[in-house]
Amino acid sequence: MKKDGDIRPRWDEKLTPYLQKLKSFSVADQIMILEDSFKKFSDGDNISLSENDKQKIIESKLSGRIKTLDDLIEVCKIDLNEWLIERHIINKWDVGSKVEDQIIVEELFQVKVWLKKNQEFLDAQTVKNEILAEIKKHSPIVKKLPPLKNTNKHLLEINIFDLHFGKLAQAEISGENYDTDIAEKRFLFALHQLISRTGEMIFERILFPIGNDFFNSDSLRNETTKGTAQDEHLLWQETVRKGRILMQKGIEYLSQFAPVDVVVIQGNHDWERMFMLGEMLEGFYHNNKNVNIDNGYSPRKYYEYGKCLIGFTHGNNEKIVDLPLIMAQECSDKWQKTKFREFHVGHLHHTKNISYKSSQEFKGIVVRYLRSLTANDTWHHIKGYISMQSAESFLWHKNDGLIAQFSVNL
Repeated sequence: MKKDGDIRPRWDEKLTPYLQKLKSFSVADQIMILEDSFKKFSDGDNISLSENDKQKIIESKLSGRIKTLDDLIEVCKIDLNEWLIERHIINKWDVGSKVEDQIIVEELFQVKVWLKKNQEFLDAQTVKNEILAEIKKHSPIVKKLPPLKNTNKHLLEINIFDLHFGKLAQAEISGENYDTDIAEKRFLFALHQLISRTGEMIFERILFPIGNDFFNSDSLRNETTKGTAQDEHLLWQETVRKGRILMQKGIEYLSQFAPVDVVVIQGNHDWERMFMLGEMLEGFYHNNKNVNIDNGYSPRKYYEYGKCLIGFTHGNNEKIVDLPLIMAQECSDKWQKTKFREFHVGHLHHTKNISYKSSQEFKGIVVRYLRSLTANDTWHHIKGYISMQSAESFLWHKNDGLIAQFSVNL
């Protein structure tokens, strides 16, 4: 008889019809039938399932195909994002049958796993779906701007790195106050100032790298991607929503002056959250011909403009001295076509320029650390890390490379 929860026939029920045939056949035929029986027996899976709102238990009994935990996960199509493995057991034994002088031995396995729901992942998916649904309701169709009439074309690169949106700092502890409202004011002020400092300059395009720890934390527990606890101003859902709205304000402001190329660079504080923001922005602007979103998987992004090649990475993973060679290898085709090459990184919150020279055929490459607008938190204050709060922009000429640099200092 089947036990409760069995979703496939038990092995003895499967073998019974074959065993009844043995009496009427020769010994050779009996051996053949038994071999066939064990094959069918081993190919089948007797899987039992019990589940409630918080836990799932899956057990494979007497199976010749399911021998490991990975086998059970694959056959049952268990989503390991949705479920976490609490524990599992694996048992093995042999069953033999003798017909005349022939012994047939079959290996039997029992694999059982206890799973619990990954509530953090499920909550995040719920929020993600709600946000994406909201975005899809309003994705305006925007026509492409007409081409510029002037021939002296320029690219304006605007950098607001390491904003750490969501961070909470108090003057009594860290020397100054900082929260999402202050971060938003600094972000928009910097954009306006960097645009105004270019005067009447006309841009062919605006390059707007975003991320680089735009968010201060990456989880509902207010931790960075690697699990370092952070002081946060709001609930994580509010931080994500306010951060997305702020970024849209910035992009739409810049798109008044020229088409905007947005490059998403994930940071060590917001690796997952920044990728999701990139996906949301891509969905919102997919009908806008003046905004392009680069949210590729690579932690390093490259942008080519005439003879200029600009690389971006957060700066916490790679060795800085390796960046020139990484650029040459990852985009060798762009490297050969360009003359002026730079890597722009964040992470350290202070400015620093490092120049590398290669062979005589190339001008070399400059690696720039860019400043941040964020305030010191408790940890930085205790360590005595003090840096000027600033945002920067760079004006690139298509053929002459970098021709101007602007700063906004707080």
